[in-house]
Amino acid sequence: MISHEYCSPLKERLRNLESRYIHEGQVVFDDFADLNYVRSLFHFLEFECLLEINDQICPRFILEFYSQYQINYSDEGQMFIEFVIQNQFFSYSLEEFAQILNIPCEGACVFTDKWSLDELANGVPTDGPYQTNPPSPDDIISYILIEKPLEEIIWENIFCLGGNWDHVTACLCYMLYCVANSEKFNLAYYMAKRMEWVTRQPRLILPYGMLLTRLFKFVMSESSELSNESYVLYDRVMNPLTAHQERKTRKDRGTRRGRHSTSSSSTFDQPSSSQYNGDDDGNGEGTSRASTPSPIRFVNSLTNDVP
Repeated sequence: MISHEYCSPLKERLRNLESRYIHEGQVVFDDFADLNYVRSLFHFLEFECLLEINDQICPRFILEFYSQYQINYSDEGQMFIEFVIQNQFFSYSLEEFAQILNIPCEGACVFTDKWSLDELANGVPTDGPYQTNPPSPDDIISYILIEKPLEEIIWENIFCLGGNWDHVTACLCYMLYCVANSEKFNLAYYMAKRMEWVTRQPRLILPYGMLLTRLFKFVMSESSELSNESYVLYDRVMNPLTAHQERKTRKDRGTRRGRHSTSSSSTFDQPSSSQYNGDDDGNGEGTSRASTPSPIRFVNSLTNDVP
C-alpha cells in the first residue's frame, strides 16, 4: 500500500517497484562446504564478508532506496551513492558506502551484464580513480578457478539471480579469476553499478536485500527522526546454502524459468517486529529455492555468439 505522504511522481515509481521481487541473499551455514578452505580463497579479496550475510530485511526501506537511487561523480571522478528517504537526501562516497555494508572497496572495478568475456573491456573505467585493465578473455579462461562452492556463494550474494540459469555473466568469471590469482576485486563498485542498472530494468529483482538492512540501520542511527512503525523488519524467507540442499529432479532442472523471479520473495507474512528496534538477529528458516548447475561448463563458450 503506497502511503499518501509521497508526491505523485514518487508514488508512481514506488508502485512500479512494489510488483518486483526482492532478492535477500543466501546465508552460508557451516555445513555448506569446507568453509575454512573457502575462507582461505576469499581472504585476500576480502570476500569473506559474503559468508557473514545473515540479516533481516526491510522491504519499505528497500523500495524507497531504489526509487530515487543514483550515482554521481565529483570533478575528480570519485563515485558517490545518492538516495532519498522521506524527502531527506543522503550521499555517501563509494568508500563510505562500502564501509557501511561491510564489503571490499579496493581492486578491479568492472560492471557489465553481458555474458561474453569480450565485453569486459567495455565495462571498466579507462581513466580516473577506478581505472582498470582487465585480463584478456584467454587469460581468464586459462586461470579461472573451478570451485562449485565459490560459484554458488558469489552467484547468490553478488549477482542475486538465483534459480536455474543457462549462461553466466562475464563478471562472475572475472571474480573467479581474481580468486584464483589472489587479485583484489572492488565489490562495492560492482554492486553500486548493478543497483543503478537494475533500476533501469522493468522487471528484474531488486538485489542485496539483507545487505541494505545494514544501510537502513546506519541511516536510522544517524537520522533517528526518520524511524517510524512503517519500517518493519522481516526474517529472511530463503533457505540457507547448505551441503544437503534438496535438489530438483532432472525434469524440473530442464524447465526454463524467468531469472527475475525464481529465487526471491516479495511476500513477507511473518514480521519479526512491528518496527525497527535495533535488533540484529535473523535466524528464521525460509522457503525452498531452485537449485542451479555450475556455470563453469559455459566458460569456453563465452563469446559474442552467446545470446
